[in-house]
Amino acid sequence: MSVKTSSRLKWGSLVVLLGLLFISALLYVPKNTSVVDCTSDLNLELGKDDEKIVARIHLVVHFVPNELSYITEYGVVAYNNQRYIVDRYARLRYSDDNRHSFIEFKREGIDKNSAETLPDALSEKLTSAQKVFLFKVRKLRDGIWSISDLRRTVLICAKID
Repeated sequence: MSVKTSSRLKWGSLVVLLGLLFISALLYVPKNTSVVDCTSDLNLELGKDDEKIVARIHLVVHFVPNELSYITEYGVVAYNNQRYIVDRYARLRYSDDNRHSFIEFKREGIDKNSAETLPDALSEKLTSAQKVFLFKVRKLRDGIWSISDLRRTVLICAKID
């Protein structure tokens, strides 16, 4: 009986140790919010049955403190047996002042390129009407960034080569 208990204690200690190591690794993230140039792919499914929206969008992110920043989006959205092209450019501005560990991003506008066929009504379902966003931008390691809001990680992106 004592051999089983000893074995369980060793496994339990190992699980706790690995859990603490994982949490420590998550908490240690070097902060770097200077220039961010990266890309990411967004695969999204919203709704059910006839109202289902499926989006496959490539994002190119370019954030520069105190200058015009942008996110370029291009890809395809499928809705109601139709395919629409997304080809747009979101203009943003942010300051490198992060007194509260979150950075305020202000969306200055969205410019649609001529190739975009996504109807405005469908675009509104996929895009926030909000103009100001609070994000935490963290450099996870060389060339990889995490962009989070108050509740969740919004985007993980990797350096453009």
